[in-house]
Amino acid sequence: MFRPFFKPYFLIALALYLIVRMGRLGWYTPNDWVNSYLNDFLCMPIILTICLVGVRYLKRIPQFKLSPVMIFGMTAFYAFLFEFVLPNSNPIYTADWVDVIMYFLGAFFYWAYWKRVNTKLSAVTNELI
Repeated sequence: MFRPFFKPYFLIALALYLIVRMGRLGWYTPNDWVNSYLNDFLCMPIILTICLVGVRYLKRIPQFKLSPVMIFGMTAFYAFLFEFVLPNSNPIYTADWVDVIMYFLGAFFYWAYWKRVNTKLSAVTNELI
């Protein structure tokens, strides 16, 4: 159930996210692109992994998989919330279309990774049968 938390993609994404956060806290000065867009790219793989593990745990379905509709629907929700709703209601948020692209690129890489993992698992399972 909790295996996705130990996959290299998740650990690397989380480490990079924390490195960018440390830069924003003043530990170092990240370049503008990293400071502005890397966390937006990493956001969806991290959030979707947490959601996947949460559903698997709460529903007690260890083989549960997020469908592409779930993945890209959640991404559209995040993009709408963080790039339209919040910038229009709170001045600390700014709308940026590149952020939307980065959310969807992160979601695409998450989907492609899990599709590849599930294809390999299906091939191994079919060989065992």
